[in-house]
Amino acid sequence: MIRSGPVTTAWNTVTYFLFICLLGTLFLSSLNPSKAFAKPLNEETQLWQMSWSENNKYEQHHRTDSLQLASVFRDDKQPNYFYEETSNETFMQEMQANGRPVHVLPPVEPHGPVFLDMPYDDITGCDNYGISGIQNNDCFDNLWAPKPWCWQILPNNLIYTSYLAGPKEPRFATAWYDDTGPSPIPGRGAEQNGWLWDSTLGGRASILRYGSDTELHPQGFEVQIEGAAFVRLDPGDDRDLRSADYRFGIPLVYGIGRWQTKLAYYHNSAHIGDEFLIKYPKFQRVNYVRDVLVLGNSYYMYDWLRLYGEVGWSFFNAGGSKPWEFQFGTELIQARPTGIQGAPFFAVNGMTRQELNWGGNVCAQVGWAWRGYQSEKLFRLGFEYLYGSDPQYEFTKTDAATGRITALNQNRAGIGMWYDY
Repeated sequence: MIRSGPVTTAWNTVTYFLFICLLGTLFLSSLNPSKAFAKPLNEETQLWQMSWSENNKYEQHHRTDSLQLASVFRDDKQPNYFYEETSNETFMQEMQANGRPVHVLPPVEPHGPVFLDMPYDDITGCDNYGISGIQNNDCFDNLWAPKPWCWQILPNNLIYTSYLAGPKEPRFATAWYDDTGPSPIPGRGAEQNGWLWDSTLGGRASILRYGSDTELHPQGFEVQIEGAAFVRLDPGDDRDLRSADYRFGIPLVYGIGRWQTKLAYYHNSAHIGDEFLIKYPKFQRVNYVRDVLVLGNSYYMYDWLRLYGEVGWSFFNAGGSKPWEFQFGTELIQARPTGIQGAPFFAVNGMTRQELNWGGNVCAQVGWAWRGYQSEKLFRLGFEYLYGSDPQYEFTKTDAATGRITALNQNRAGIGMWYDY
């Protein structure tokens, strides 16, 4: 006589239970052999139909139909008119099963308000974009066409992007360059800086948006955050940390059509590197701090040509900082995904500051860029030239008699890479 233990008993129980479930499933399926079920996300599907009236205004009709379970075979007794009435919609697809059509449930997409005074054509040729063999210019025919608006948490791109040639813009970047400007090291003012290595460690991200959900140039209202550390290393002096500026900001953005506007706050503080200060204790550090309110505007004259300008007013100043600053520039770059081959770019940025008696700097970049398929993420390699005030705000000098602050100038040229996401 063989006695079964607890493990054997449990195993037999599970086996019998699965067998009973299998029999029940076969019995239920035999009652409705022609049904295939699909679970809808909502009990109701809202259909929005736009019609063009004689007075050239949209009339929005809203109808709510009950969404039934999809049937593989047509049921003449209980027809589902939902699919028949929407068969002409672009999002409805059909597939064949046993020689008869099966309607696939439409995808769940946002149906927010569209602010229009005329009809718009949906983006054509984009459904299969990213598949090899499809050319870039076949997609995204109109980057600025109005699209439905909806609430979005952490969207994948930005309405207002960083300026490509802006020295104080948050991103991931690094540049190696030769600077013929004067050295800030005490006693070496007559010497040139030589080779330096500047890096930017940061980025700009969208937190909340009420607007369109497009891969390129979204529109609407948006809350962003930005932050970066601007670090300078000295390759000729054991790669010591010379200085680091820190920036954090919160831009509020609105974009419509080719226009983008931002109202932002940012904090910037400048710091000297501890290694640099230990080696050169006679260096007079500056406790440079500013808290700034910014109003900026950006306009795309063409898909590939951007013009921008902004004004900043600092309500808290220390270390020689004064309230007003202005920034402006232009960018020429491929607006659509570039593919593996990439595309050329050119950008120039100018900045002027009140504390420098309206002096400042000009930065120009030229090179090759790659833009992603599913977002506006941008990677660039190229040449950079900057002339004017040092973008590291720690390197200034003070006139003992007048107390006037002047920045040490740079005249630098080198290579760099930049990544915006």
